[in-house]
Amino acid sequence: SKLFQALGNSDSSVFMPRFTQDVEICIGTDQDFYSKQGAKAKLEKFFASVNPKSCKALHNGSSKDKKTKYSVGELVTAKGKYRVFIYFEGNQVAGLVFDQE
Repeated sequence: SKLFQALGNSDSSVFMPRFTQDVEICIGTDQDFYSKQGAKAKLEKFFASVNPKSCKALHNGSSKDKKTKYSVGELVTAKGKYRVFIYFEGNQVAGLVFDQE
């Protein structure tokens, strides 16, 4: 939930130590893989464009083989609400998806 708090506070630095080497970020139809630094920059650009107000966790889950996990949350911004999916490989963040509701 620290990650969801960080999203609500526009704090991309919390993610840096948790990112995998290649991080997939999907914002609407804009989807690509980034280095850790590139992913941080992409998040910062996203934060600047939507002005996050708050973010809360909704639920967690895992794949059947338990190798990957995910958390789902809701990000409230000046531009509307986004459903947020955070995908984990072990304890590392491998992907972030932002779908506007």
